[in-house]
Amino acid sequence: MTWLGFGRHIRQARRDAYMENNRLLNARSHAKIITTGSKAEGLTSFYESDTDNMFVRGDAMC
Repeated sequence: MTWLGFGRHIRQARRDAYMENNRLLNARSHAKIITTGSKAEGLTSFYESDTDNMFVRGDAMC
């Protein structure tokens, strides 16, 4: 996996970038946005594949 560009440090950097992006989006939104799927695991880059997001409303109780 490291030879293909999926080393541990690269995947962690991608996860950190998506978490920071979510943090910035959550600051402007009424719902909490959580990136899920292969993007959250750091397996795909930004323009690669689709983006799976989960939107959690702040006023909902589970």
